[in-house]
Amino acid sequence: MRKFDGTPSKKKFKGYNYYIQCNEKLSKNNRKTLLRTSTIHLGEVESQLRMDERRRLKKLVFELDSNLSDWELLDQWNMMYENFGCMMSKFRKKWEDERIKEFGKQTFKPSIEFEELIQRVSKLEGQMMSMRFKNINTLG
Repeated sequence: MRKFDGTPSKKKFKGYNYYIQCNEKLSKNNRKTLLRTSTIHLGEVESQLRMDERRRLKKLVFELDSNLSDWELLDQWNMMYENFGCMMSKFRKKWEDERIKEFGKQTFKPSIEFEELIQRVSKLEGQMMSMRFKNINTLG
């Protein structure tokens, strides 16, 4: 038996916190609830996306198909949740909290371009200060 090691479960329906069980299936109640309520949440996403965005993003799913296996439903739901959970009113707060937690774990490592920009801004600030002092001296 595996013990929890901190890595996220690959059997979890994100947002819902439903899990595919050891028999490789969702419980009947969870599957029924998922299929019924996901239509509402995916409909919210669909209504907020422009038509050209929907056409451009071909893999979008706005209704889960009851003929799919639980694993196929998991893939479709999690892809939509990860990308568009912020558009689902029931899951928005949870989705945002997850993103904030992920962001907090990341360490910011400035790129060379970022460092160059900092130097350029500092140089510009110095030039601005010099110009101000020159203007003050010429006025006085």
